[in-house]
Amino acid sequence: MKQQKNKQNSKTTDKPNAVFFENNKKIFLWLTIIISVLMSVLLFDVKASLSGDDCDYVINADKFCNDFIFPGFRGPLYPIILSPFVLIFGVNIVLLKALSAIFIILSIWLLYKSFVNKIKAVILIPTLLLVSICSYVFFYASYTYSEPFFMLIQALFVYYFSKYFLNDVENEYNIKQDWRKYLILGSLILALGLTRSIGFGVLGAIILYFVIKLRWRDLFFTLSASAIMFFAFQIFKKVVWPYAGSAYDIKSYLAKNFYNLNQGMEDFSGFIDRLIQNSNIYISKFLYMFLGLRPENTQTIAPVLTILTYILFAVCLIAVFKKNKSLLFIGIYIGVMNFASFIILQSNWQQDRLIMIYYPFILLFLLGGIFYLFSDKLRSFRFIYPIIIAVLFIGNFSHSSIKIRKNIPVLQRNITGNMLAGLTPDWQNFILMSQWADKHIDKDIKIASRKPSISYIYTGRMFEGIFSVPSQPADSLPTVAQQGKSIIIIDAGKVQVQTLMPYLNYIIAGNVKLNGVDCNFACLYTINSNETEELINQLNNSNIRYSLDATDFKNSCKDLENKISIHNPDELLYNIENRNIKYLLLPSIRLRPETNTGQIVNTLNRYISFINMKYPNRFFSIHKIGASEPCELLEYAPNGVPTRLDN
Repeated sequence: MKQQKNKQNSKTTDKPNAVFFENNKKIFLWLTIIISVLMSVLLFDVKASLSGDDCDYVINADKFCNDFIFPGFRGPLYPIILSPFVLIFGVNIVLLKALSAIFIILSIWLLYKSFVNKIKAVILIPTLLLVSICSYVFFYASYTYSEPFFMLIQALFVYYFSKYFLNDVENEYNIKQDWRKYLILGSLILALGLTRSIGFGVLGAIILYFVIKLRWRDLFFTLSASAIMFFAFQIFKKVVWPYAGSAYDIKSYLAKNFYNLNQGMEDFSGFIDRLIQNSNIYISKFLYMFLGLRPENTQTIAPVLTILTYILFAVCLIAVFKKNKSLLFIGIYIGVMNFASFIILQSNWQQDRLIMIYYPFILLFLLGGIFYLFSDKLRSFRFIYPIIIAVLFIGNFSHSSIKIRKNIPVLQRNITGNMLAGLTPDWQNFILMSQWADKHIDKDIKIASRKPSISYIYTGRMFEGIFSVPSQPADSLPTVAQQGKSIIIIDAGKVQVQTLMPYLNYIIAGNVKLNGVDCNFACLYTINSNETEELINQLNNSNIRYSLDATDFKNSCKDLENKISIHNPDELLYNIENRNIKYLLLPSIRLRPETNTGQIVNTLNRYISFINMKYPNRFFSIHKIGASEPCELLEYAPNGVPTRLDN
């Protein structure tokens, strides 16, 4: 009776706007769903993402359903979920994209179901409405990234955890009667981790919440159930897919450079630097863009905003600590997950989707904290809460309306048949060349692509991927030559000695030091000792810098290892031949996507040029598409005679 009386008293003291949201919450739920559907349609993009990462999930789904290959790289659960649709409908990119919209809309509905009776409607409903008009969320409703599916699994977890572990009266569960509850919770934790590796971080949030609440039995049972489900899955995978790869290679995340482990592992100060940089990037830039408080595509960070947001987070945590355990858990969850992301991820990722998946919960927690802050000790300032919501609505509506106006003309052209409308010429030429190569080259001949997943989406053909130019650690540089041989390092920045091509061992690119002088490009050769004197005279006459001190050069490279890259042309050529690559797509993808500056992503250009420095006349251009920002098809012809293709 006492509890019921308190509830009645709380209702009588609520402001009219709070009562309005409470009485009409179901209407607002349906309004949220309708707006979400409209946003998904108006911002829909039929084209594949230019990053190519989203296409990888489709490829993995194709391999799983047709060849039963376990998708070990990245989160494996999402491709497995996509695989039945790929099996039935083929690689229907529009259908697969539509699934992402469904995942996001379902996650919003589950957010409502999780907290409809546990968080005041005056907090929950504005949160749902703000999420439903956020263009940054619904941008991913038309891509096959794993984020929309993760948001759904995350919402399922929160719904389940809220139902059984965030009740007003804390239940004492008995393991004999309630073991299923913990195993289901462990399964959802596993599902989060199998969708995105960072999902396992939810265990940290659960642990912290149970410790704060002194719920030791729940903590023990949850950890035990999670361990059982994880190891059961690992055993099952080992039996069914004994040679499957793993998505949990933590070494790459601990490295200074995710793509170049030769630069070494990060130290403590490096992780602190990551935390600071990522906080500034994801909070002061991306989060405030989501909130509509900073311009779209802003490139500047604002440390002041980061600091103020951390202070606001702490204040909100205090405000909800004894007021609402659901908001307390959400605050702990977003704090733990974002802290883990900021520590683990290298700061050069800078992708808004890495924080977008938590945005609905961040918004819910901050609005909840602000509401309780102005409902208690700062009651005289409670008028600020609706002002904040109004400002957020105006900012979000402004961003979304701009994006919708830009997208609708492109979408209309896509629907009427021009599937490449909206792409810049560099990408159009790349895709057209992928299609041309697929049509004119036999299916059993391998073609390399810088973006093989995008080539696959537009052709249905598997392409070989060349994503980087393999590099060597500085320790690989020799200091002593075989008997009768000598090592010489030459400044190759301006000119290359053609007679030395067959003797080239290593190419060192970057800010190199040669005899203590800056050298942007150096080549290391091993030559016959009896030819050294003649070569030195030739270099002196041509005023070309060189060094015979291989030890000093190697030490200087060690000191500059983070600023240089070392390449072995024989290794690069072996990679081409060992993979039986016959053709390569050489695009002119812009370095700055928004404008053609003449600078391009030159990975394949460098790859081929390094091979050419030792083995010239091996690559031939046999077809070209596009006068501006063209894409070429190169043939690798080891005998120096290219094959003629029909045009």
